[in-house]
Amino acid sequence: MPHWKIQHAGTHPQMEFWQDPHRFRTFVGGVGSGKTRAGVVEVMRMPGGSRGTVVAPTYRMLQDATIHTFLEVTEDCGILKEYKKSDMTAVLENGTELLFRSCDEPDKLRGPNLGWFWLDEAAMMPALVWDLMIGRLRLGPGRSWATTTPRGKNWLWKLFVRDRKDDYSLIQCSSKTNTFLPDYFIQALESQYTGLWKTQELEGGFVEFVDAAAYEEFSVAKNVQANCIERFYDPRLPIRLGCDFNHHLMAWPVIQVVDDQPVVLCEISQFKRASVPKMVRKFRSVFPNHPGGLRIFGDASGGHGSAVGATIYEIMATAFEGYQSDPEFYIPKKNPPVPDRIHSVNQMFNGTNAWKPVIVDESCEYFIEDCQRVQWAENGRGLLKIEDPADDRSLLTHALDGFGYWVMMDMPSTFFKQVADVKQESRRSHERRQYAGLSGV
Repeated sequence: MPHWKIQHAGTHPQMEFWQDPHRFRTFVGGVGSGKTRAGVVEVMRMPGGSRGTVVAPTYRMLQDATIHTFLEVTEDCGILKEYKKSDMTAVLENGTELLFRSCDEPDKLRGPNLGWFWLDEAAMMPALVWDLMIGRLRLGPGRSWATTTPRGKNWLWKLFVRDRKDDYSLIQCSSKTNTFLPDYFIQALESQYTGLWKTQELEGGFVEFVDAAAYEEFSVAKNVQANCIERFYDPRLPIRLGCDFNHHLMAWPVIQVVDDQPVVLCEISQFKRASVPKMVRKFRSVFPNHPGGLRIFGDASGGHGSAVGATIYEIMATAFEGYQSDPEFYIPKKNPPVPDRIHSVNQMFNGTNAWKPVIVDESCEYFIEDCQRVQWAENGRGLLKIEDPADDRSLLTHALDGFGYWVMMDMPSTFFKQVADVKQESRRSHERRQYAGLSGV
């Protein structure tokens, strides 16, 4: 079998990872820190003729990120002998065999004897995956590694930090250590992420999300004022209505942007046996005539049929019949990821390049309580939701959910698109610089 000579201009944490002699390793880093590329190069460092499996959390992530990076790197270096998409297998010129798998159904990972395996974005997988794959290491060299951004203090933290054994090691790094990224990528992350999420997503740190506030950028002194309708309401400007739907409680923030100042004028709410027609009637009693336009932003699930056949938004349109401004509906095909929505709302509390920090009227009881009491879920990927109606926390999240649907569609900030564009733009130049010294001998 040919021997690979690797002359790789990696980052310092990547080089530390490749040179680490431990049998089981994990490369934990912030967004864009080069984790997947570190994993791909480690595949190429495996002995010629060895056999291993590459696992990602979902089939989509496997295709879009892990395999995409693998193919780019190995094809650019001329060391990919064969890739069969139908079988999800690949062979390198030195005879190394790869099986690509997702852990959508972990039990399907049982079976083949392996010499090595790699879990990409391992923190998003259940602990069972690591246990199953360890049981497959029956061939040489008998090594495995994981690359990931942390997801709270889950099984990966317990395995590689709290309960770490002698043959386990951890390499941890910030997004900033990847010198191949453009400066404005890091600046965008720093301007968007805050608090615990910033520590996790940018610095690659393991954080504890239990009891952690989600809307940590909100403050009464900065964001709450009195008499907003009297001071800011303009009948010539469109009203934005942020809608979330819950039978136990509905709380819809009523928003206007006056010049560059977003204002929550009031909230329309109904506690117990809430319904869309009742909420619309309440809105119309507060704003009986509004000529400036009405824009509805809301939960994507409201576009699905109800028990009576009509969608929630069709019911809402019927309830608004005869109103001075016909409602326009701005509804996504699917809801944005919860973390993205939370970070964008936090950005609104601080202000954006185009808008001042949002002002909320002091009468918005449910909105303000959400800001002060809503917490991250334990894994940091969603919000803590309490279903028991006897617990007053079951009333939380609804007002800010509706506000967040508006923010994600209407805020003049395309942060998450910018991040994706930066990754795409920098990918090719990054690879040319980083892999120019890789060759087969």
